[in-house]
Amino acid sequence: MPPTPDVPRPDPVDLEREAIERDRDLAWELYEAQPEHPRIAELTRGVLSRAPELTGMIILLAMHREACGEVELARRLLQDLIGRRDRQLLNALRRLRDLEQSDQNYAEALRLADIVLREDPEATWVDLMDRGSALAFVEHLEEGWRQIDDAVATCARTDPDRYPDALGQRATRLLATGAPPERFLPAAEEAVAADPSEPLLTTTLAYAYLYDYRPDRAAELLGRVLREDPTDGVAQGGMIVAHGFLDPIERGDATIEDFRAVGMGEMAWRRMRDVIFGTGLDEALAALDAVLPADLAASLRPPLDPAAARESGEETLLAWHDGQEPGTGARWGTDEPFRLMSAREVGEMDDAIELDPAAWPQWDSEGEYYTQVLTDDAGAYLIEGWGGRLYRRGPGTADVEVALSLADWLWGRVAAFGGDDRRPVGYRHR
Repeated sequence: MPPTPDVPRPDPVDLEREAIERDRDLAWELYEAQPEHPRIAELTRGVLSRAPELTGMIILLAMHREACGEVELARRLLQDLIGRRDRQLLNALRRLRDLEQSDQNYAEALRLADIVLREDPEATWVDLMDRGSALAFVEHLEEGWRQIDDAVATCARTDPDRYPDALGQRATRLLATGAPPERFLPAAEEAVAADPSEPLLTTTLAYAYLYDYRPDRAAELLGRVLREDPTDGVAQGGMIVAHGFLDPIERGDATIEDFRAVGMGEMAWRRMRDVIFGTGLDEALAALDAVLPADLAASLRPPLDPAAARESGEETLLAWHDGQEPGTGARWGTDEPFRLMSAREVGEMDDAIELDPAAWPQWDSEGEYYTQVLTDDAGAYLIEGWGGRLYRRGPGTADVEVALSLADWLWGRVAAFGGDDRRPVGYRHR
């Protein structure tokens, strides 16, 4: 009988290394498929107990904890890793920067973005773009938007294969930080031309065209989005507005200048912003209810009957409260003591203007749209006027813009009372 050949025994070290690599790869695969999967923590700890030098697993564990809503634990894991200053330093800094940005700690995100640029002489265009976003979020808007533009130019030079991605990121970040539509429009045009498949950018570009009084171009883009997804509510709303421009023009009932005269493009853009970010009048009033000072709440009158509210020019506001007691406007904490007007007060004032227009010279403009909203009980008013903006109108003075809209004015009060202002940062001080 021939001798049995010797079979080499597996090296235990190799077997252990393979097991560690298997667990590491499985942990990352689970994270990609289901970031909250409970086995991720088990696998990462197992890898680290056998190979503590694989500190990239700490980053994975932090990402898992963040996905599970344990943001503070994720933060501590990353901070501890950064303190080691090992080969994962830059990756940990970037991950912590992104966590702080997501957690709206924008000043800290900016500090970390600056550290990344100092630590890495070959920082990527994404690093530049992240710093630009952080700058914009801490209200260095123009500097931040310029940095984002610089990031796009850097990508074109150093990473041309990802140039469409950079264009898309620029447009998305401009939208998120509240860049005006004049600035957003050319950036979105470039992004959509490079990648027409992104529905959000296509839709928001269409609204920018409505703002720019190009409803035909808006309708073309919105039709493309709706062919792909007929249930897209934002695109549906935009198409309704686009036909609100186009149909009267086609019938000869109006011109584009008629729509421009009342600010319809601006109202369309703001409606889109309010839908995407949840910053409309309904949301502002709900946020206000959560932080309303007791003395102010006590001065507000009960809601108007829903049917009567629908007949008014401010249905949503009057269904919240039908005005405010005279002499209590100072409770809003603004520079002037404006208080909410009731439906009855607005109606009586409109009747008085109609009966004796000579006594109301500022209010007798032919074809002017306005709605009185607040009064200081001394002859001055805050009114909704052109484009839905809020203006101060007082005797002997020209109208002065106070806010982009009534909702914007109310969001300012939410912030002043300690609530969360959900408007994109670029809209908060216009």
